[in-house]
Amino acid sequence: MSKKSKEPQTEEAGKSVDELILNYPNGKYSAVPLAALWAKVLRKREENRHLTPAELLNLSLKDVLGGSVDWRDVKKALAAEPSDPLAALDKKK
Repeated sequence: MSKKSKEPQTEEAGKSVDELILNYPNGKYSAVPLAALWAKVLRKREENRHLTPAELLNLSLKDVLGGSVDWRDVKKALAAEPSDPLAALDKKK
């Protein structure tokens, strides 16, 4: 008889994206543009460079629909990014 170690999962982690969409309290149609913008923020992070676009979108949907990201977080992350990539290079010199 083998014992399997089960890692504890959070409530949102066990749910599928479909279930999260159906239970999203702020309206599922407002979550789509928020998730798209959050995917752009995630794509620019170094730890997510290896993910495919589908995996990034899935990750951003889970973050948004799970409640860990809202509009304020996205606006803050987008404001922190330089809008001109060449300007970021000039700062490094």
